[in-house]
Amino acid sequence: METREFVWTRGHVVALVALCLAQVLDAVDSTVVNVALPAIKDELAFSAADLSWVVNAYMVPFGGFLLLGGRLGDLLGHRRVLVGGIALFTGASLVAGLAPSAGVLVGGRAVQGLAAALVAPMTLAMITLIFPEGRPRSRALAVWGTATAVSSALGLVAGGLLADGPGWRWIFFINVPVGVLLVVVAGRVLPARGEPRSGRGFDVVGAAIVTVGVGLLIYAVLRAEWWLLLVGAALLGYFAVHENAVARRPVVDFRLFRIRSVAGANLIQVVRASALFGLFYLATLFMQEVLGFSALVTGLAYVPMTVVMVGASWLGPLLVRRLGARPVLAFGALVAAAGLLPLAWISPDAGLLVSLIVPMVVVGVGHGIMIVPLTDAALSGVPSSESGVAAAVLNVSAQLGGALGLAVLATAAAARADDRLQSGTPLSAALTDGYGLAFVLSAVLMALCAALAITFFPGRKDPAA
Repeated sequence: METREFVWTRGHVVALVALCLAQVLDAVDSTVVNVALPAIKDELAFSAADLSWVVNAYMVPFGGFLLLGGRLGDLLGHRRVLVGGIALFTGASLVAGLAPSAGVLVGGRAVQGLAAALVAPMTLAMITLIFPEGRPRSRALAVWGTATAVSSALGLVAGGLLADGPGWRWIFFINVPVGVLLVVVAGRVLPARGEPRSGRGFDVVGAAIVTVGVGLLIYAVLRAEWWLLLVGAALLGYFAVHENAVARRPVVDFRLFRIRSVAGANLIQVVRASALFGLFYLATLFMQEVLGFSALVTGLAYVPMTVVMVGASWLGPLLVRRLGARPVLAFGALVAAAGLLPLAWISPDAGLLVSLIVPMVVVGVGHGIMIVPLTDAALSGVPSSESGVAAAVLNVSAQLGGALGLAVLATAAAARADDRLQSGTPLSAALTDGYGLAFVLSAVLMALCAALAITFFPGRKDPAA
């Protein structure tokens, strides 16, 4: 339903900018360290096996605490949890930047991940509180989608610039002034609507189960500990039973998933994230390990994709108003799949522009078109008292999908490369064959997204119907 009475004010603009900047601050840190890992390894004497914890220490608590963070926002107040999360993230960034040892850096990254789990769902939840459904929210989500689209590539570019310039520690130091500014601004311009929600209980047991379950699931996938994967899955299975049959005031009200668009959006988010996270990981390795690019050049190679993703994120809601969510989401997914397929035939002597940047630009168009309609669908029809959890669920879907997709695609690429090496194929060609197989699988995942969009969304304009 369109909201004609809403009028944008300076306060709305400042609030939206603050929320988007908070989103960027957290999201950038999931990728910013990737291109700086060699420098971090050398200075802090990480072993090859332990180096992955610079990334994993952020991802595991981030994914694990998202639902708890979302529910805390619904209970204690979204602004309060957002500001507290930003302050915690800022302090952890300072610790990570000053880290004298590998253990301190990993600890700082873990606290960053926990803080990001408090902040990320609050940015979306506050958008739903400040901007009513219809064009006001669609426009706000388009801006938020722009910030989201920029974040991952911005992290890669910033990581390359800082690692090759003042040093990898500035990857974390730069968060400090931005975080302090956000704490001050957010505390002054964001509404304190609904703070606190008195009289609401808290399901401590359910919160503990889902936090441990999601954290174990992500850890198990990242470390290929398959028995822990079963434990994590079992805990989440019991969590669903506990929330529906035992908890008096559940962490997640599973009636949310009776809203068809919420269920469909989260399923698509899982599959979409699997393909997108895998693309960033595999393309980065290909550019550095096979083509021999520096960290800076690798980061800059993502800039064109990011630019078109930003533009396409504004196109998505315009198309939805004319055509409905189903054809737009399906079209975006198929465009992304079409961009991934040429990467399957990439060669060890591939040119950067034609063989990599052009296909990635096509992928960026597809994913960009999907960002806002998918986010809007996941939050449409959700009561304001559940907006924090609904936003957290969408983030959890992305984290679980990304971790699972990354594990499956990286394993498939490694297995294909090992098979080629054993048959006498040169190393660069063997690695390229492995990456090619993974890109094919990514294209299949995006085609599955199109099928899910057709299945879950009605063929009319209202994405929440």
